[in-house]
Amino acid sequence: MYKIMHKTEVIALADEENITEIINKALCPHCFVVGMPLYIWLDNRCVDMHRSHSRKLFKALRLRNSENTAELIAIGHGISITDNWWIQRDDENLEYRELKKYNEQIADIALLGGSDSDERNTEGYLELGTVGSYEKAWRFEGNSWYMYKQGGTQELLSEYYSYLFLKAIQFYVAEYRIKIIKSAETGLSTTFMLSKDFTNNAEVDFEPFCNYFGDNEELDFIIPRLPEKLIKQYVMTVFYDALLFNGDRHNQNIGIIRDSLTGEILSLAPGFDYNLGLIASGVPRINKSTGNIFTESILSNETCRRVLKENIPDRQKITIAVEFATAGVKSALGLNDLNYSLIENYIKDTFDYISENIY
Repeated sequence: MYKIMHKTEVIALADEENITEIINKALCPHCFVVGMPLYIWLDNRCVDMHRSHSRKLFKALRLRNSENTAELIAIGHGISITDNWWIQRDDENLEYRELKKYNEQIADIALLGGSDSDERNTEGYLELGTVGSYEKAWRFEGNSWYMYKQGGTQELLSEYYSYLFLKAIQFYVAEYRIKIIKSAETGLSTTFMLSKDFTNNAEVDFEPFCNYFGDNEELDFIIPRLPEKLIKQYVMTVFYDALLFNGDRHNQNIGIIRDSLTGEILSLAPGFDYNLGLIASGVPRINKSTGNIFTESILSNETCRRVLKENIPDRQKITIAVEFATAGVKSALGLNDLNYSLIENYIKDTFDYISENIY
């Protein structure tokens, strides 16, 4: 038997297979109901085993099977940096704060595939809740958690360009920056994308859309089921995804911020995870007469059109944001030979197409 926790409070019970009792519904993940298979919740809180460094992480932690629920709970306890939910056996009384302490050795293994330390330190946060397909890890620096993520030049450029564009347009977006680290041992430099934890050490709880909508990503399904106060931000998220050619907005890459004391829904989470937008997945294209798959889904939804009529920015702001992002990427990454007009023209042409067709 297991106790499912929120901070230090037991909020639900489970056996090896299913949720068996709801104790505090207000603080439970939205998807929790009696009889729900436990793995559904845990799968969305477990490191992607397709990442090569994840396999090294499992070896370091002496985990044998990523599908062994009992083993994953015994080692990782379902801990995530951006919320306060976790799980322990009913005969355990573990200290929540200890489970979330920074473990630099484990972070090095998850991010880089190895650590300079020979010690086998398996205390604190073990990176098992760091989801996603790219090599990544949470590091604790200056009283805040930062996600370090590796990627190729195209992914780094796309993520940073998107961040700068959204920052300039004053859209609610997670904070990103570039960091280059040179290995003293090899002399080689690696560029990382850093993203600051937008929950501020889990002062609030981030809950992904998959807990609310499963894997259904259709606008016509999600919008009628969203609380009214979230609809504007969601529509604008989808709108800027179209401008940034971001087709990776699956239901783990968007979510809801909840009050960690009451469970109340506060807002949509800031925009994050843009590394597969823009030129990362090919040349962004839009037909000036017929649009593309992004504009088609937006313009076919009446709520999207209504929200955009009221909130679409001026074209001049789009132009300024594009210029700001281009200059920022050149400065941070030194990619002066890139044909930025491919990105700039796509963003402006997509904006024009949508603004002309929302009425």
